Amino acid sequence: MREVHTKDVSTYSGGDLAANIDSFRRHLAAENLSPRTLKAYTEAARLLDGFLADRGMPRNVANIRREHVEAFVAEQLERLKPATANNRHRSLRALFKWLEEEGELPSGNPMMKMKPPRVPEQPPDILREDELKALLKTCEGKDFEARRDHAILRVFIDTGARVGEVAGIRWNPDDDENNDLDLDQGLLRVLGKGARWRLVHLGAKCVRALDRYVRLRGRHPHADARWLWLGQKGRMTDSGIRQVVRRRGHQAGFAKQLHPHILRHSFAHAWLHAGGGETDLMRVAGWRSRQMLERYGASAAQERSLSAAKRLALGDRV
Repeated sequence: MREVHTKDVSTYSGGDLAANIDSFRRHLAAENLSPRTLKAYTEAARLLDGFLADRGMPRNVANIRREHVEAFVAEQLERLKPATANNRHRSLRALFKWLEEEGELPSGNPMMKMKPPRVPEQPPDILREDELKALLKTCEGKDFEARRDHAILRVFIDTGARVGEVAGIRWNPDDDENNDLDLDQGLLRVLGKGARWRLVHLGAKCVRALDRYVRLRGRHPHADARWLWLGQKGRMTDSGIRQVVRRRGHQAGFAKQLHPHILRHSFAHAWLHAGGGETDLMRVAGWRSRQMLERYGASAAQERSLSAAKRLALGDRV
């Protein structure tokens, strides 16, 4: 009988980490993750590979151990915010989970029992009504840019949508399949994470702002474009919309740089403060995890609890 030799784990070669990153990215793309998530996960993998190379640590995925990953996370904590180090840790967990599923880790997943860095509780910023009014006041003109920016801000304020969802709105009123905006019904369809569509409601002032914008949009040199938001060179990207929000925030005199996610935070706070249900908020905001609800709802939570207690006023009714 021929002798059968088993492969020694110590000599197993799963390939260098750098050689696996492109395959990891393709796997993530097949899972239909957002471009932003793809970038975050692959960036963390490349940073880890660079860290290991600089310190002479193993770069073969079969030889990377827990202490090597912990050293990388510790280095991230020394230089960056805890939230950033936490995100890098989560990204690497996805990487090593994939490597394990692909059979590249014969000794097991080095991050199996690693806990992520603790992130100090710091509720995200929100804008109050007077600040939102000041922001909208910067777009009072009647020119194309003013009406476009006013409509963009109104959509963020009314829906709490993500910047990528707002940037991806299509405008083709003659084709229902390729049109995401219904001004008569006050409805907007957005494509969220995981390629999941959802409908969001638009208030009367937002509909009016959009109507004013699309009337001017019809005279734009790129009016035939399928996308709602247009700049000088055609479709506005996520980056272009971020620049609009940042510029209008600066014009409104805000001390901190304004970004679209602050408007998402503000929407979540306003919803909960008005007594809106948490389950409904999750559906409207496109969240599948209550963890995100808790994070966004942390803004001004004390204020909401005091307001609720004041409305209840049980002692005053007995």
